[in-house]
Amino acid sequence: MSSQAGISTAQSGHGAVGQSVSKKGDWDLPPIEDILSDLSGFSSSLPARGAEAVDSEEQQGMFRALRDIIEKAQESDEAGNNFDLQELHASLEESDATTRRGRRDAETLQSVIDTLNKLWTCNSEYLVQATEIIANGSRDPLWRAPFGQSGILKFFLDVISLKDEVDTGLLLHSLRVIGNSCADTDENRDIVVKGNYTLAIIRYFLDPQLVFIAIPVIYNICMDYEPAHTQIATNRTAYILLKLIKDGEIENNEALLNFSYDLIELASEQAEGIEKSPDGTILLLTELALDETLEFSHFSSLVTSLTAYLEKEKFQTVCVSNGMVEGILDVLRRSFSIEFDQSSAEDVKAIAQLRLKINQALAEVSASPLFAQHYPLDSSISQSLKSWVVADEDQLQICACVMLGNLARSDEVCQVMVRDLKIHEELISVLNGESRGAVLHSSLGFLKNLAIAGDNRVILGEAGIIPAVSRLWAYESVPQVQFSAASIARQVIISSIDNISHLLAPLSQDPDSPANQRTYLSLLLSLFEKSDSMPIKTEIGRTVASICRTLSPKARDGDEQANTLLDKLFTLHEGVALPLGAMITQTQWPVVRSEGWFALALMATNKLGCAAVVDCLHKTEVTELLKTTLGAETSGQDGAEEEIDKSQENKDRDNAFILVKELLKNEAGALPVGYRDMLGDLVKAHTFQLGATADA
Repeated sequence: MSSQAGISTAQSGHGAVGQSVSKKGDWDLPPIEDILSDLSGFSSSLPARGAEAVDSEEQQGMFRALRDIIEKAQESDEAGNNFDLQELHASLEESDATTRRGRRDAETLQSVIDTLNKLWTCNSEYLVQATEIIANGSRDPLWRAPFGQSGILKFFLDVISLKDEVDTGLLLHSLRVIGNSCADTDENRDIVVKGNYTLAIIRYFLDPQLVFIAIPVIYNICMDYEPAHTQIATNRTAYILLKLIKDGEIENNEALLNFSYDLIELASEQAEGIEKSPDGTILLLTELALDETLEFSHFSSLVTSLTAYLEKEKFQTVCVSNGMVEGILDVLRRSFSIEFDQSSAEDVKAIAQLRLKINQALAEVSASPLFAQHYPLDSSISQSLKSWVVADEDQLQICACVMLGNLARSDEVCQVMVRDLKIHEELISVLNGESRGAVLHSSLGFLKNLAIAGDNRVILGEAGIIPAVSRLWAYESVPQVQFSAASIARQVIISSIDNISHLLAPLSQDPDSPANQRTYLSLLLSLFEKSDSMPIKTEIGRTVASICRTLSPKARDGDEQANTLLDKLFTLHEGVALPLGAMITQTQWPVVRSEGWFALALMATNKLGCAAVVDCLHKTEVTELLKTTLGAETSGQDGAEEEIDKSQENKDRDNAFILVKELLKNEAGALPVGYRDMLGDLVKAHTFQLGATADA
């Protein structure tokens, strides 16, 4: 909103506001009168009317004197009686002081305020005319500050706060004075806000003869003035305007609708106002946003406001408990059919931002514990979301993945989604398609949730999850996709020898193809070499560690498949131990470091694995850490945190000790003599240290 409303004179023609309580379903939409009656009243500083008798001739003289003061400094506004609301969008025309006559200051206006008080006190018929002259003069920007400084603005604020005691003509021109005086003039706006006079003005939204001017007055007070935003929000202006629009009280009036939607959006930016709004506010916002005749700018204001309300837990609960989530989904769907200027970069950016806001709101709503209670898997909304997984629109796909992913919070639900709904098949098809990064990321996040439960890992493996994610390991443009794709691989192979075999399967079944000697794990190791991301490197290391953790015990027990897979692991994958070295040398996650020591020790129990471990020791800083770890003394500090550190140190030292012992037992000449002697010395030193500790 960049322009002020120039306020001239009257225009009417609106129907009366209904008085009955409006209800839709279980919603209670309180009448505006009830909203306003809850808010505080006003105390006017005006003297009593009729308290002083002034003869007609003197009244006329006072009026003429007032008129002369204003009109000597202000050219007559011949268009004053030809007011057109369309002009409200135009900025007020700046006055050229050199072409005006007379002075414009508070001192000059002192006699004017005295005259106004006298005309009020004697209940003069000239007061309306005098107010109209001042209202016309208030269109001149140079009068604005003096009107505030002289007390004229305060006089008319007190007049409109009385309401029932004042005739419509006087109220009309008083509102004009207030609205024009506050345009671009913060010192006058401050006078209005300090007295909470915005509430008095808002009450005229219910007057069909004055609503057309009261709304632009509030608009002028609020333009680029934060304190007024807060006050109109606290006075529940958003709900009042939404109710008036919904009830048809501001229809067929483009200018008023523009002002109204802008004010609704302004009010929605204030947290305090949102908290005080009736529950039905989000119903009104949703229903109006779904109006097929709505202009894009109005749709934008409504959606921005709606998503602001849905950031609050109160309205998230209201939304879910009252079955409104379908309506919010309809608003998202509506964003793809509403007309906007596609040649306008601003509009294109705006519609994209609106869709993101709606999706974020739906993500928050579906994260509520109440969501699963009101929208179980067999609900119609779940069916709709399932169909959106493979929709043509990115934001619909993202919405479906996030919301269904939020439903997938228990093993039981995850298993039903995979076993019965087979939703994983659609998600895998998305990964195999040409979807953009944001869709891929949300699909991977959903799949990761599904992979945690029961037999789902096996089902995902059989459905081709490994080949599907493997193509995304090269998705360099979006590192989050690379990380999630690597993370899925780790997730599905946990304790699953079948999925490990999928990961170690050849890229080509043609024995003459070079790809026959490369596996999907080879691609993952290539990502490890290329990536600078420690989380990605660590995730790949944890994948290798998981393979060792699953296969090594089975191989020791004579499991033929496990032995075959271990052979493939070490013979086809040069540098397979390097990701474990990255786990050990990183300093961010102590638990991951311990996991790396353990996996490297497991690898060393295999004669082929020993060569990979030796390669890791030569190419990384693990050797130095090995010396440090085996030589470290147990911390003597006390306290819970120190106990955890002590336990971690002990675990790392034990795993490092096992690693060295297994290397010395299985290396079969892979270690240089000097290196082997160094490792032997480490074992002796550590054994001696253990003995000393025991003796102590």
